[in-house]
Amino acid sequence: MVRVTQEGMVQNALLRVHERISKLDASGRRLSSGKVVQVASDDVSGMNRILGLRARIRAREQEARSAADGQTWLNIADSKLQTLNSRLLRVRELAVRGATSLDAAGREALAREIETIRDDMAAIANSSINGRQLFAGTANVAETVTVPGFAYGGDGNAVMRRIGEGEMVAVNVSAGQVFGFDDGQDIFTELNNLATDLRAGNLTAVSGRLANLDTAMERVNTGLAAVGAATNRIDAAMVRNSDEQLALKGELAKVEDVDLAEAIMDLQTQEVAYQATLAALSRVLQPSLIDFIR
Repeated sequence: MVRVTQEGMVQNALLRVHERISKLDASGRRLSSGKVVQVASDDVSGMNRILGLRARIRAREQEARSAADGQTWLNIADSKLQTLNSRLLRVRELAVRGATSLDAAGREALAREIETIRDDMAAIANSSINGRQLFAGTANVAETVTVPGFAYGGDGNAVMRRIGEGEMVAVNVSAGQVFGFDDGQDIFTELNNLATDLRAGNLTAVSGRLANLDTAMERVNTGLAAVGAATNRIDAAMVRNSDEQLALKGELAKVEDVDLAEAIMDLQTQEVAYQATLAALSRVLQPSLIDFIR
């Protein structure tokens, strides 16, 4: 037969009070924070799932930032190439005019305008974004095309951006491709020669350079096509990224966030249980020494 003592009753009652306080505190923290799991010991498997979902969300957020940066590169490149294309069209118009009979003053005016366009195109080639040359590939250079001299200082490497899980896209085109350096027929040398032929009155040579100008415009259009294709890939990836983030955050909310009505009910239940435990403890501690003397 187990002997129940006053001391034992008090100790058991105090343990129950401590247990009720702990549960009441946990219920209060869940309700105030809005989170089911406060620390890993609350639910180890649940915490593992929460951490995994958070990691996936952070990865998607990083990919979204990378895609947005790539989108900026492509938008600027598209604008520059469109401008470059319009400049080349103007040069072709001037070359067609120069291939006709003009006096020396007229040819000189055309040559000077072509040289102005050449310098403008060099400025386009040396466009930068966030301190990096837009058309220099991955080369760390101050100028993609040096002026004067019009020498190419970049490389043909692709500037890559991660836009999805396991998905990378090049967000640049190089001046070597667009301006003809890779083919040994850079547009700057071509414009220099065109201006020289105009001043010399060599109309046959001027007319013959129209084909080279057409080739130069084809290179620019090829660059525009590559930029457009990359932009479409990024746009599609950003839509997928947004949808996936929304789904992951919804799944995280189901695992991590408390049900407000359920949390309030649990807190009220724990409060009632705590008050009942205190009432029981007051009954246990009620007898005094005088009660035992009697």
